[in-house]
Amino acid sequence: MVELNTVIPVAWNALVNALCREAPYLRATLTAEIARFTQARLASGGLATAFNTSLLAYNGCPLEFTVSTSKPQALACTLDPFLPYYAEDRRIEAFARHYRQIVAPVSQNDADIRFDAAAIMQNQSAQPLRFGSWLGRKYTPEGMKTKIYSEVQSGGFDETNWPGAMENLSLAACREAGLSLLMTGEYPQQSASPREYYFQWHSAHITHADIAAVMRFFDCESLWPALKPLLEQAVQQTLNGQVFPATTYGFSLVYGQDAEPASFTLFVMAASFFGDNQRVFPAVQNLLTQNDHQLPLLQRVVTEQIPIQFNVVGFSVDRQESRAISCTFSPQNSHFETLPVRPSPPSVHTPRLSLKSLLAQQSASGAFVSYVRTPDGRWHQDENAFVTAQVLRTLENTAQTAPYIEKALGFLTTCETRPHHFSFWPAAAHPQWMANLKICADIDDTAIITELLYKSGRLSLAQARQTLSHMNNYQVRKVDPRLKATQNQWAECQSFYTWMQDENQLSQLDCCVNTNALILLHRLTDEGSPLPPAYPRITQMLNQAVQWSGSDFDRLSTLTPYYAHPGEWLATLIYARQAGIPQLTPLINALSCWQLPAGQRESPLYRRHDGRYLWTSPCLNQFRSLAQTEYAEENHEYIS
Repeated sequence: MVELNTVIPVAWNALVNALCREAPYLRATLTAEIARFTQARLASGGLATAFNTSLLAYNGCPLEFTVSTSKPQALACTLDPFLPYYAEDRRIEAFARHYRQIVAPVSQNDADIRFDAAAIMQNQSAQPLRFGSWLGRKYTPEGMKTKIYSEVQSGGFDETNWPGAMENLSLAACREAGLSLLMTGEYPQQSASPREYYFQWHSAHITHADIAAVMRFFDCESLWPALKPLLEQAVQQTLNGQVFPATTYGFSLVYGQDAEPASFTLFVMAASFFGDNQRVFPAVQNLLTQNDHQLPLLQRVVTEQIPIQFNVVGFSVDRQESRAISCTFSPQNSHFETLPVRPSPPSVHTPRLSLKSLLAQQSASGAFVSYVRTPDGRWHQDENAFVTAQVLRTLENTAQTAPYIEKALGFLTTCETRPHHFSFWPAAAHPQWMANLKICADIDDTAIITELLYKSGRLSLAQARQTLSHMNNYQVRKVDPRLKATQNQWAECQSFYTWMQDENQLSQLDCCVNTNALILLHRLTDEGSPLPPAYPRITQMLNQAVQWSGSDFDRLSTLTPYYAHPGEWLATLIYARQAGIPQLTPLINALSCWQLPAGQRESPLYRRHDGRYLWTSPCLNQFRSLAQTEYAEENHEYIS
């Protein structure tokens, strides 16, 4: 059995250890809980996606810490227990299971914890959840508390639950005041828990007058004189030094057991408020000095040079007019270390569907569906060429499959946006969720679609070669190892750029894209004929790239910037070998440790080069799983 690899951010455990060195009491609590939380992500098969696709932190990290001058020795930890998959159950019942796994309750009080308020909100809303609930853990030398942050969806908040002082308000009135209720926070183990409400300000711009108006709206304007000097000091630490910079602003209000406001906080996005991530701590440090405050846990992290991403900074005032500064941060997740992990069975058993059932999932357009997660955390059904083509690669043409294959091939032909140029979507079906961003034809779709159309007899050899001649207009013409872009260390001339456009960047050169181009070149080369010049150059480049990346996951990720998981490249190489391309076995063996765990019902597939869009397809995973088990003869052309 192949021992699979997994990854974890380099800063992940380093940050936890630094916090524990400053506050040794955390070793008995925080360390164990983070280890349990981490293990599920390591075993998920999601690799980097499991650590950089959450809505929780600014950098997509599912883990963040908060320190506050109101309790300098305390630490708040917030965890997003859900994986970034379309089929992930984000309801409160699933959250409760994650809670028990992470916290491992040691008392009956912990085990019997209920999340009724969140359940009511979720049951009242028909909207799909973006993040559901986050788990908060509050650590002090005296003990721990659990806090739950619950997403508020349209129609999901019962306005009769407002605290007494706010009972005459409505969400409509909040919107009129420029506020959107994002989530609530409560301590479910406390019978009379304080409730916290988190709002987002409607604009990237804000003034002192706006903040005062918000406080007046929530009937806590008497606290404004105490908060105002702290905000003026904060503005002085910005690049402008005079006005609030353009960024995302939010507010939180805590209501005590007496239903009166207990505290008010203005939250700012740390990096954009102070200028960039490197400016945040010096600015916070200046504010601490001016107010005679300390944040020893954060100071330890910075002193030890642990790479962290600052998320938000909060400026608070309570009913006693005491001011506080809070800072929320996460481990940086741009660099990963590789760890071995043995495959484990999926936590949820998914029955294998029959081929008949899978084929029935084909949409009316002929496409096989995938799902895309947009930067706002919402999921959208997507009908695109690439997933459809990948499904076709798993299928043998039989009497049962032939009608579905023909319908899918018909869909692929609609993705020809101009002669011999194919795109991810048909020109007439550009998705609304990406209405503000148009994409051009690309080598990946053009190569894989042309190969399938030629193999099926829909294109003649001459027509397919004409497409290849158009692809040749987008070949790399210059590689210089002296230049900065790391791709110069392994790229080869006559390999293909990703986009079929005049201006291209070597930094977006993709080895999996070139593997699909290589497959097309192989299909179109007659036996005994000379190889096209690009053929050996691409083969050489793929070998150089894998050798250059070694066991470094960061390097490996740069080889396929449009693929969210190296298992996709591995699957393409296996298909290429089955198509008859020789000498790929060393590459396949080198990448075999990145294959998906057995029975993976969903996995990261594709991404935008900056990672801000993520595609998955349970449908494709099921087709591949079926192909592995039922079509295992050597002559079949499918992904194994």
